[in-house]
Amino acid sequence: MSRLWLAALGAGISFGAQAADPQAWLVDMSRAARTANYEGVMIYRGASTLETFRVTHRFQDGQERERVQSLTGEPREVLKQGDTVTCLLPKNRRLSTAPQPTPQGLFPVLSPEQVARIAQVYQLEDLGQQRIAGRACQGVAIVPRDQFRYGYEIWADAETRVPIKVTLRDHRGETLEQMMFTEVQFPSEIPDTAFEIPPERLAEYQAVVQEVAPSPQALVAGDAPVKAGVAADQDARRPWAFQHLPQGFEVVMHVQRTLPGGAGRIQHWVLSDGLSAVSVFGREGQGSLTAAPRPLNAMGAVNAYRRLAGSMQITVVGEVPRQTIKLIADGVLPETEHAVAEPGQ
Repeated sequence: MSRLWLAALGAGISFGAQAADPQAWLVDMSRAARTANYEGVMIYRGASTLETFRVTHRFQDGQERERVQSLTGEPREVLKQGDTVTCLLPKNRRLSTAPQPTPQGLFPVLSPEQVARIAQVYQLEDLGQQRIAGRACQGVAIVPRDQFRYGYEIWADAETRVPIKVTLRDHRGETLEQMMFTEVQFPSEIPDTAFEIPPERLAEYQAVVQEVAPSPQALVAGDAPVKAGVAADQDARRPWAFQHLPQGFEVVMHVQRTLPGGAGRIQHWVLSDGLSAVSVFGREGQGSLTAAPRPLNAMGAVNAYRRLAGSMQITVVGEVPRQTIKLIADGVLPETEHAVAEPGQ
């Protein structure tokens, strides 16, 4: 096919869409990823991973149901119904989680208030139109205003608003993670049988059931219910303080648990800028703790760092750049130390 013919073909493509309001478009995409019916084949690409999945998603009677089936590598599935996720893994596997490369898995819940908030630390740009998986799509870029967070590039179906392609990029524009439908349909109805697994196949798997934790975005917006066993911290002393938080990050959750057998306590803080999230874990108790600060192995776009603060072993994990993880970890102080620390130290 000649270049002239290709050029003529490209010139004849018209999407008929007007320039999008990025803030309104992001809210629509976030909602559609959870409330639309869709099914198709998706490619997920990470730093050293390339996998293909079949995704089936239904929203009916106010409840989400989803099934993600691996088409490459070891057979595994993820079933979601409401707030419960069941991971079906080969019986010889000991992993308790499985990746969920789905529109809502890579793209968080965003209310209009959340979008207005993230616009303070991210620049929102209209990317125009593009054809993906045979569908006319509208694109929006979420570009960080500093080096302390990653950016997104999202292409959504122009008709349904469901995200068709989501790319996570670092501050240099390099791709860290990407999911993209290669084929997708939007049926008006999806039967219950689409989410059922034959008993003979279930015998080949081990099932790991877990509850879906409230997202940082839902916690910031105040629309996440507090469940038994995941209550906010009741200790008014709050024996932690955070210095040097990047602009926009704030504490959105604090959970404290006692380890069995008198092994001490674990505290879990979640920090968020409305889009990116960082978990801070602190463990105190008996036994030896690792004193030397050290970065932990990165898992794709997720970085981690560990250090000792007083009697607490601090571990910070999040889908943000390594320098952000270290900055937050180095700024964690017990309240007594924070009280005497000079501002900016």
